[in-house]
Amino acid sequence: MNSEKINAGIYFRVSTMEQATEGYSLEAQERKMIDYVKYQNFNLAGKYKDEGISGASMNRPSLQRLINDVKIGKINYVIIYKLDRLSRRLKDVIDLVDLFIEKNVTLYSLSENIDLSSPFGRAALKIAAIFSELERETITERMKFGKEERARSGRMMCPCNNVPFGYRYNKEKEMFEIDKKEAEIINEIFDLYLKGYSFRKLNDYFHNKYPDIKTFNNPMSCKPIIQRPTYAGYYKFKGEIYKGSNFEPIITYEKFIAAQTQVENNKTARKHDNSPYLLTGKILCGECGNRFVGKLYDRYTIKADGSKSKHYIYTVYGCAARIKRDKKYMPVICKNKIIHTDYLENYLESLIRKISFDKKNQKNNDNKKILLLEEELTNLKSQSEKLLDLYLTDLLDKELYLNKQKKLDKNIASIEKKISNLKNEKNSLSEYIDTDKLNLIFKNFSCLSKKQKSCILFILIKNIVIYKDKIVIEWNIEL
Repeated sequence: MNSEKINAGIYFRVSTMEQATEGYSLEAQERKMIDYVKYQNFNLAGKYKDEGISGASMNRPSLQRLINDVKIGKINYVIIYKLDRLSRRLKDVIDLVDLFIEKNVTLYSLSENIDLSSPFGRAALKIAAIFSELERETITERMKFGKEERARSGRMMCPCNNVPFGYRYNKEKEMFEIDKKEAEIINEIFDLYLKGYSFRKLNDYFHNKYPDIKTFNNPMSCKPIIQRPTYAGYYKFKGEIYKGSNFEPIITYEKFIAAQTQVENNKTARKHDNSPYLLTGKILCGECGNRFVGKLYDRYTIKADGSKSKHYIYTVYGCAARIKRDKKYMPVICKNKIIHTDYLENYLESLIRKISFDKKNQKNNDNKKILLLEEELTNLKSQSEKLLDLYLTDLLDKELYLNKQKKLDKNIASIEKKISNLKNEKNSLSEYIDTDKLNLIFKNFSCLSKKQKSCILFILIKNIVIYKDKIVIEWNIEL
């Protein structure tokens, strides 16, 4: 091959760990490869550098640019410092080598000195790639084991310098040290939440009070703060909770438990009939999968002289990804239609007034009811297990644990009794339900109170899916 026609490209990569521990610095790789290009009197046609990126993935900007330049014939000689710079996966290395052979491109590794033009050279490359992949898997396994051991000792990790708000990381001591100013803010967040502030109200308050703190740029920024056990001195890793050893708590254990109780109470409160929208929680967007939510519009008519008249208010249902997101932080991503609440609610009422409930279909409904109850029972038993975990890890005192467990046991027993009754044919709904009365309720649905309508809709309808051109009702009953 005539050296005057050789257009060489050099590819070099290093992950953060390798640069720190193994000396594979980008500068060192680049210098050695450029010296080789000069020595061979090649034309340096391109430099391809990936910094701080693992070799476990092919999704690397400079590697993809190198592949493209090989395909278009820009370079015909690729130089690397070591084979694992291309990839630590055997399959990826083989795919790249096949591409180079197909495009008549020579691959040269400064460290391995492998000749791909011979069968022996290609076999040697595959063997080297196998050992490279084995090395990667061994490192991954060691890191996984090391993380688990670190977690068991209570030493919180700091991935990608993602230090929790309220702390500063001291690399020399490997300790998370409390930031006094941020710690005061965290205590204030917990205090206000316990006084009744919602997550959004908390964020609005602190975003206005501390406009320069980026933490409060997200409208739900205070939710993870309230729910993070770190501030009470505990560390969560893979679902397990450990007592922290390389950081101190910012709030008391009692305040954290009180806040978690408040979170659960707020969840229960939201289940009550406090929404002005009849179909809240039942509508799905058929275009993007998000929930539809209600929104009130307050409008005026503007006269020619600029004054306002004809003040009017109307409410709508729309995809949360379109009408509910704070556009300052979350751009509009869905273009599904917006529906007036009156139109959709009246449409549902017209369908329900046509329902005729028949005893012969009740048995099928009983089976569906049993499935729903069994799903609820599974959820309650899962809550019971999680509650026990909190107690065993000292995140709940004995009295609070026993009180909560007593309520769960009562609910579990109640649902088990309902399931047993439904499975007993003598106690089947079809034996004691007054279908004539029920049909009369459906017929006069529009005359019911909002709370009564909401309860009936919750039982009858699983989901209402809104598409741009149609509305699909997913019923819980056989029609």
